[in-house]
Amino acid sequence: MSSSKKEVREHRVGRLNEKIRLVDYCGDAFPILGSKSATKKALADGRIELNSMEADGSEFLEEGDYISLTGSGISEIKVLDMDLPVVYEDEYMLVINKPGGIAVNGNRYKTVENAVANKNIGNKMKDALPRPVACHRIDVPTKGLVVLAKTKASLINIGKAFEEERIKKEYTAIVHGKTSRIGSISHRIEGKKALTKFKRLRCVPSRNYENLSMLLVRPFTGRTHQIRIHLDLEGHLIVGDKEYQRGRKTVLGKGLYLCATKLEMRHPINNGLLQLEVELPARFHRLLDREESRF
Repeated sequence: MSSSKKEVREHRVGRLNEKIRLVDYCGDAFPILGSKSATKKALADGRIELNSMEADGSEFLEEGDYISLTGSGISEIKVLDMDLPVVYEDEYMLVINKPGGIAVNGNRYKTVENAVANKNIGNKMKDALPRPVACHRIDVPTKGLVVLAKTKASLINIGKAFEEERIKKEYTAIVHGKTSRIGSISHRIEGKKALTKFKRLRCVPSRNYENLSMLLVRPFTGRTHQIRIHLDLEGHLIVGDKEYQRGRKTVLGKGLYLCATKLEMRHPINNGLLQLEVELPARFHRLLDREESRF
């Protein structure tokens, strides 16, 4: 993969119908930028030049001006040799089924973004990103659906949809205790509003843990560790959650029993409805069957 840092995009200003500043012009001239805020960042980073001189964005343009943009603003990363299950893919976006134990992205090598870093080579879209970029995160120990953008427009549109809570996500969790049949949890997290709703799918008695409940969980906000924190605050630790265990007895060595199983969203470009789902790991059912049979 060629280095996005060295790639230079060039644009020659055509006939102008009105006076316009460079900062307001570049979003259309370079679709990879996609927004005025991205243009400002590129200017601040010194990646935009006007007539071969570093620009500050306040300059008014004239016909024939030459603008260049260096790089995409997306850092280059090493490709991780790991095959991840693809749930959906087109030239605009990618949805994968993340295994537990791998981060979505961040300052590390073993991430989803590293594993799919070469999956956008040859994309002919004008605003194609040098590699797929994650639009959200799920926790390292959590398994399930993760959405990545392959173009700048998709990255902006999907990010906005998440921000405006227009993307519906469903998780399946196994927790300690017998929960209510349905529930709504609204404890604030780090001072911010947070809302999680759940429905109990199954509850089994357990010789080792008294009761275990399988829940269908819907987070309506996207706070870090929201589901794990909310269920724990209600007295229902997610099975296998070492981080919130605090000395309590749980199943260890089998991973966290939390999986992002369903996602419903509008396609970021054509607005078509996408309803995506992955099968729940077999170990979820095996755990409940085993505990029930031993009781």
